[in-house]
Amino acid sequence: MKQPEVIIIAALAEANRAIAYNGKLPWNIPEDSQRFQELTLNHTVIMGRKTWENDLKQHPLKNRRNIVISSEPQAVKVISESVDYPFELLVFKSIEEALEKSQKSEKIFIAGGASIYAQALELADTLELTLVEGNFEGDTFFPEYQSLIGSQFKLVAKEDRPGFRYETYKRIAR
Repeated sequence: MKQPEVIIIAALAEANRAIAYNGKLPWNIPEDSQRFQELTLNHTVIMGRKTWENDLKQHPLKNRRNIVISSEPQAVKVISESVDYPFELLVFKSIEEALEKSQKSEKIFIAGGASIYAQALELADTLELTLVEGNFEGDTFFPEYQSLIGSQFKLVAKEDRPGFRYETYKRIAR
């Protein structure tokens, strides 16, 4: 059986790798949000509990398999009165368990936060990064990845936009 492609998807400040401040993105880029929706649609999305609570506000992503990593699975709740669409939500205690239970997926997107990204970096096949120009205040940061470029990952696509750019990296053969 073909292994699913494990893809880290993240938006980060180019200058300091900030990904959040007080539980929120330090910027608002609708085009990037739309890209996230399009890339992850009909796939598995793995996130940590803080991302589930702060970014998603406990609302599952529509038409995706939502997986939350939490040391306290019983604490992960859906605010169900506002969800009127079908969804799948699973909770696991580790990223390894989540990946093991997702072997039938074609693509698995890792959507944060910092701890989940750090754990997934060595497991990822692809990095889908949005690099936001400027130095943003942050209290949560994407792991150091630059040293892996050229040795473990190679740039395969780059799209410049005003104020940010998309970069796609693929793992060099393991």
